[in-house]
Amino acid sequence: MEARTAIDINAELLMRLSQIAGNSSYMEQTLDFLRSLTKEQTAQPRGQSYQEMLRRLSDFQEYEEGWDDADALPLNRSVVKNFKKVLEQSTDSILDGWTIFPAANGTLLLEYKTAEAGINIGKDDFSYYRLNSNGSVEGKNKQSFTPKAIINTMKLLSHD
Repeated sequence: MEARTAIDINAELLMRLSQIAGNSSYMEQTLDFLRSLTKEQTAQPRGQSYQEMLRRLSDFQEYEEGWDDADALPLNRSVVKNFKKVLEQSTDSILDGWTIFPAANGTLLLEYKTAEAGINIGKDDFSYYRLNSNGSVEGKNKQSFTPKAIINTMKLLSHD
């Protein structure tokens, strides 16, 4: 007996379901999707900074209310989605030097190197700060969130 792949088994299941439902279009669209999953991935593997941020984000998502032994909120789902968009659209060279931390209000804090600069990502907006050469803090609050805006701010703040 010849070994069957998961796609072969799913194809048979879909054919039977489509016969029951009388809808061959559904079967064809689903089979096309399944076939696309087996095509060779062309994306380049991501670097260590990307992998580390994903790992930390996954850990932080498990934090429950009061994770700081006070009244800290868990990470907001929209904040997580926002940050994942930033990760997917950024390059590894942009991510180098940045680290993420949860904030007690349910947002996510990106800090650059020795906390000389940071970005706080919320549901709909973000804020950022930087310690300038004379020791004073500069930055902006309530900037509209887009992945591109975060990436541009990361570039701005990491420029030495």
